[in-house]
Amino acid sequence: MAQPKASAQATTLYRLRHTSNLEDAVKKKYRNDSAITTDKCKVGSKDAVLIHGSIGSGGTVKWAGRVHQLTGVKVTTENTTAGGVLLLRLNNDEAAATWALCWGMGWLLLDQGLVESGFGQRLALRSADPDLLSSLTRTVLDERAKVDRSSIPTGSGLSGFGIGGFGELVTRVVGKAEIKGLTIDKSFRVRGADAVSVPLGLTAETLISDLEVIDELLAQDPLPELEVLEQLVPVKKKTALHDKLDAHLEAELLKAPGLSTIAVTWPHEHLNENLPPESFKVRRGGSPSVRADLPTAVLILELMKGRNIESLDVIKIQLFSDAEGTNPVSTDIPLRKWVAYEKEESGQRYFLYNGQWFAMDLDYAKQLDERVKQIFAMGADITMPVWHAPDDEEAYNKKASTSLGAVLMDRKLVQTTQNKRGFEPSDLITEKDIYVHVKSASSSAPLSHLFSQGGNSAHALQYDEEARTKLRKRVTERGGNGDLIGARPRRVVYAIRPKKQGGTVTADTLFSFSKVSLVRVFDELESRGIEVRVVSVDYV
Repeated sequence: MAQPKASAQATTLYRLRHTSNLEDAVKKKYRNDSAITTDKCKVGSKDAVLIHGSIGSGGTVKWAGRVHQLTGVKVTTENTTAGGVLLLRLNNDEAAATWALCWGMGWLLLDQGLVESGFGQRLALRSADPDLLSSLTRTVLDERAKVDRSSIPTGSGLSGFGIGGFGELVTRVVGKAEIKGLTIDKSFRVRGADAVSVPLGLTAETLISDLEVIDELLAQDPLPELEVLEQLVPVKKKTALHDKLDAHLEAELLKAPGLSTIAVTWPHEHLNENLPPESFKVRRGGSPSVRADLPTAVLILELMKGRNIESLDVIKIQLFSDAEGTNPVSTDIPLRKWVAYEKEESGQRYFLYNGQWFAMDLDYAKQLDERVKQIFAMGADITMPVWHAPDDEEAYNKKASTSLGAVLMDRKLVQTTQNKRGFEPSDLITEKDIYVHVKSASSSAPLSHLFSQGGNSAHALQYDEEARTKLRKRVTERGGNGDLIGARPRRVVYAIRPKKQGGTVTADTLFSFSKVSLVRVFDELESRGIEVRVVSVDYV
């Protein structure tokens, strides 16, 4: 029996905005390329532009010379790739979305700065069966630059992928979907990221109808079971929104230190060692002399004075573990990655994290704020001594250890077979299995590093017997009782000094990604029976 003729075919579909002319969606270098043809045409009653041709030099492949060098064989293979893009709108309004259907390597022709970020993922979250997801790609807003792609061929819900916590950024969704009204009229596999692979009608009429169905679906809320995956969205570079946010950032950088809300963050993933930094150098931003301590928000404003926003990527900072600046513990880190800044606009909160802009839905932001307030409201059952100016952290910890009768562990790393670079168990150990991590928030810096440090320490001490054995020895050497170290931490306490004298550290003083880090550590440790508490230290 003959197979019924197909009415739809899987197509790579992009959605773009800010294209006054349809052909503007394609990179200028390709529009001016003699190997690329631009044809104005019609798809049904809609104006359209078809851009097609060969992408590449047309000359011998670049690896030919290397092969000839190794083998003596002359390779004459040419390197060309065919691609095509069909561009159209559903109406004549220039503000309307531009749809781009891509064939072959046609997606390479598109100006990626105009591509609507996460469009394919948004469609998948409104059409995929929540119980039949087969692949998810995610990263987490914490100190690691980790991307994780998980696959379950038979399909599963979010719990099967271990997804659902705060601060998880999902960038690609694959699953079984069904969109009522599409020409295909049956379920299909949807793959959604910036683009989406979706079956579209083969005739002009059915194609237009399918695009209208997709357009209407995008205006709806995501499926309730999947809405958590839309909590955070990266803002694509070279877009009008990204430029607008950078303009806000540039204006904030011009303000005086007491008026600017710019803060300094900690680009963790650039650190090569777990040694505490003692000094830093500024590259391409003035004097290259060694500076003590760590970069501050005041320094950022000083370095950017009289400079434009591009300087954030030109000026670099390198950390050192010694006061002389001879033992580097980081690469040269662009100044942009040290800047923390948040801005609310048009019903969304945007924040700069690790040099990248992110959008956070306000409803999600409110949920996050509420969780952090609940954590702060829990009693820590410890009264930290007053922090007197001008004491730094090292001086305060010494006085606090005497006042509390605690063992001072500040700046003492424990190295094990599993953790050769070492970890800092805590600043103070006050009672059996109670670990206190102390931090000065004098620069209004996000406290992600502090929260992550406490989580990493608790994990090591719970699961690594060598770590506990070495810590007991270290405690004894410091004049304490080794029995303070039991089978696992009982409580992790974060003691934080406010920026200003007389101030108080509250949930509202934390940056969004510091809140994310705190909630994630809280949920993880509490699920393992380890309490997490936060206390504000009086500062006079």
